[in-house]
Amino acid sequence: MKLYKKLFSYMPEKKVNGFLASFFTAIGIFLEFYGYYLIWILLKSVFSKENLVNASGLVIKILILFIAYGLLYFLGTWMSHLAGFRLETKLREKGVKNLLNASNNFFDVHDSGEVRKIIDNNVEQTHMIVAHLIADQTAAFLTPILMLILVFKVDLYLGLFFVLIILLSLIVIKKMVGDQSFMKVYMDKLDEMNAGAVEFVRAMPVVKVFNAPLIGFKKLYNSILEYKDMVYKYSMSCKVPFVIFQWLLNIFIVAPIFIAIFMVSHGGDAYIWSAKVLFFTLFMGMFFTTTMKIMYVSMYVFQANSAVDNLENLFVEMGDKEIKFGSDEVIENNNIEFKNVDFSYDGENKILENFSFKFDENRVYALVGSSGSGKSTIAKLISGLYPVDKGEILIGNKNISFYEKEILMQNIGIVFQNPKLFSGISIFENVKLAKEDASDEEVYKALKLARCDEFINKFKDKYDSVIGADGIDLSGGETQRVSIARIFLKDPRIIILDEASAAADPENEFELQVAFKDLIKNRTTIMIAHRLSSIRGVDEILFVENGRIIERGSHKELMESETSYKKFVNLYESANEWRMSWKTIWKIDLHSLTRVQKAK
Repeated sequence: MKLYKKLFSYMPEKKVNGFLASFFTAIGIFLEFYGYYLIWILLKSVFSKENLVNASGLVIKILILFIAYGLLYFLGTWMSHLAGFRLETKLREKGVKNLLNASNNFFDVHDSGEVRKIIDNNVEQTHMIVAHLIADQTAAFLTPILMLILVFKVDLYLGLFFVLIILLSLIVIKKMVGDQSFMKVYMDKLDEMNAGAVEFVRAMPVVKVFNAPLIGFKKLYNSILEYKDMVYKYSMSCKVPFVIFQWLLNIFIVAPIFIAIFMVSHGGDAYIWSAKVLFFTLFMGMFFTTTMKIMYVSMYVFQANSAVDNLENLFVEMGDKEIKFGSDEVIENNNIEFKNVDFSYDGENKILENFSFKFDENRVYALVGSSGSGKSTIAKLISGLYPVDKGEILIGNKNISFYEKEILMQNIGIVFQNPKLFSGISIFENVKLAKEDASDEEVYKALKLARCDEFINKFKDKYDSVIGADGIDLSGGETQRVSIARIFLKDPRIIILDEASAAADPENEFELQVAFKDLIKNRTTIMIAHRLSSIRGVDEILFVENGRIIERGSHKELMESETSYKKFVNLYESANEWRMSWKTIWKIDLHSLTRVQKAK
């Protein structure tokens, strides 16, 4: 009951369905057993050759009762299925909602395959317990009680024997279900294997290119082996009790014959006892079915409990370290300030420590430094993706947590290095996602400002060209320009460019730089630089090292003395020269090879 109470809390409007499912099933089972009682009356009449006139009437009644039982059981399962499908929908909706609100810390420690399998597998388990097992659980509870009453009604000694059968069966059933702690490990290994399989499928291009064997994916390979071992152990732990139960069932079927022989030899009516033995044998078929039901219900209830716990733990973890936003709707200015900020992703290794800095509004800043220096972290914290461990971050002279989340997001635009466009919808629709109430003219203007017209015009359907397998494919630079169009349409007051042109080819980079020039006008802009050539004209360059700003100034100022920035620039230029020299060598080699081939 505790389990169902928890499950129906996600869909209180469907509680009546659960009640009706149990009610219809219970009424059906009572009718079924009344039918079995009439079967006993019929058998007794036939064997004793008494009241055979009413036999045909009894047969019709029995048929009607069993038909009514079937209809009521169907109604019960129908009601439970309606509740089950509603529960599945609610849990998936909750999963999506929590994913949307989940802290970025959550995505740092959980890969997509793992999250997907936890949600999918466990939602299916909860669906099972509601949709399929409300009726079965009701039957599993009522049937043994009604069977016991009916057997005692038939004969006292058979009733006592049946009590012994039930007690022995309950002991064996417990063993057949298996150790619950063992089952928990088994289910965990199943989840681990499924998550690994998802990641393996996603990495399939790498597998094919490098012809990597399965053993190369150690996580998946080991999880398969561990799961196989668990399945074998669990199967063996259940097999022995099941064999014992089969053996006992044969004894249970045969034993009433010896009881009948004993009773007849001591003066009992042979015809009546023949009827009793036949009825009891018929009853044992129902008992076997009920026993299997009890076993499977017990197993599924445990799995459902585990599934609910897994889902709720996941939902709690999604909300861990989530920023709690306020209700302020007005941002007075575009100033950004860090005050004594400490931050770590894992709670131990600090990326920023006692970090303080102020970004003045409508100025362009570039964060420069080696990988892992903390520059990307600074940008993430501004956008409210992570809560700080200590200190505070201010926008418009207020802590970012004071604002409504939607207001903060409206005023911050992020251009990622690897932007995401949604397949199955058009370029136009992808851009309009940034502002649902935007007019068509506003969307077209944003696309034009992002320098998208040049490549869009080559497509047959222009702005209505669908992205993905059923439409067009865009290059990395073209995808980036469409994502920038989103930012133009959104029109935020703060812009974060996270190595936005790093993957672009020279042609697209030129178009991107032109678009960026228009994008950053009259906005507070923070650029995380990859290509240093793109940041020389910014208002201020901040050189970041180990989570601290160790140098600041314009490009010219920083290059006039022996600074870390100057060394960084020199290394960058040396690397570019090295790349250019190799390109030259490659071209010479290709030219030589071409001449040789022509000579041949």
